[in-house]
Amino acid sequence: MRAAVERGRKARRGAHVKLSDVAKKVGVSPITISRALRNPEIVSEDLRQTILRTVDEMGYIPNLAARALAGLHNGIIGVITPALHQHGFAGLMIGIEDCLRATEFRVQYSSTLHHADGEAGELRSFLTQKPAGVIIAGAESYRDLLPLIENATCPIAHITDLSQEPARLVVGLDHHAAGAEPTRFLLSRGYERIGFIGRGTDIRSRRRKEGYQAAMREAGRFDLDLAIGGNEGSSTGLGRELFARLLQRVPDIDAVFAQSDDLALGVLIECTARGIRVPEDVGICGFNDLEFSAFTQPTLTTVQIPRYEIGYRVADMLLRAVRDEPPGEDKVDCGFSIIPRGSTR
Repeated sequence: MRAAVERGRKARRGAHVKLSDVAKKVGVSPITISRALRNPEIVSEDLRQTILRTVDEMGYIPNLAARALAGLHNGIIGVITPALHQHGFAGLMIGIEDCLRATEFRVQYSSTLHHADGEAGELRSFLTQKPAGVIIAGAESYRDLLPLIENATCPIAHITDLSQEPARLVVGLDHHAAGAEPTRFLLSRGYERIGFIGRGTDIRSRRRKEGYQAAMREAGRFDLDLAIGGNEGSSTGLGRELFARLLQRVPDIDAVFAQSDDLALGVLIECTARGIRVPEDVGICGFNDLEFSAFTQPTLTTVQIPRYEIGYRVADMLLRAVRDEPPGEDKVDCGFSIIPRGSTR
């Protein structure tokens, strides 16, 4: 209770503490305090610790709005994502946070929930706040975004399917290949009637579906009835439902490429409930290599996306641009890996 009261008092004091007050207490100029808070690496370790301790004791809160009005950025890195709530985004987020944690920047997230018509509005909202930079982590369409990007006063980095428009500050992978290669893998294991289960409404899922269809055509196994999807978010329950419907449509199906491990788990559960043997009767390949996929029975074959690496590299790329440093590479393909496990022959 006492600690909570003390925090409250500190917060109230912080509302009246000025940068000059902190400088006077430390015994340096206000500009030194300002620079040290923006770029901690420019001062000695002892002075940095003294400044941070004094800021904490006095409850000083930097005025980001005043910083922006003065012509500087507000110290925020904005991240726009279509699905902040989904498991697959966690790795990206950790990578972004780890890259930026030791810097003067803080991260602010916004989720469009896969609504493409909201992407431009979210970017516009960030840009009006004068951020240090923005990461667009999976835009559905760049039609309305490109004019804003071209006129932005801060760097904007992108996590994309590599077929999309941005030509620089891009980290991503080829989702068409990420659909074709797992399909070829299943074909190489002797499966022939391979189904495709996925949400299919965002560009990454559509590209993977196109890759799956291309691989099935190459093998002479393409059949429109083998693909099924839904508009709901990926879930285990949806995986069960879609697989049950697929079995009604194509009783001789012998494998499934599911567009998330959640969906793949649903397929596995439905197979168990029906007495269908996995991998002998039906093979299953998921996507994302979520933690549980290595612990199911049998374990799930899946496609591993280096989500942490993607998040870290895009944040590092943006950070270099904010600091006017060479980006290293303008466009990075992080690729993917197929992880064979017990759910396939």
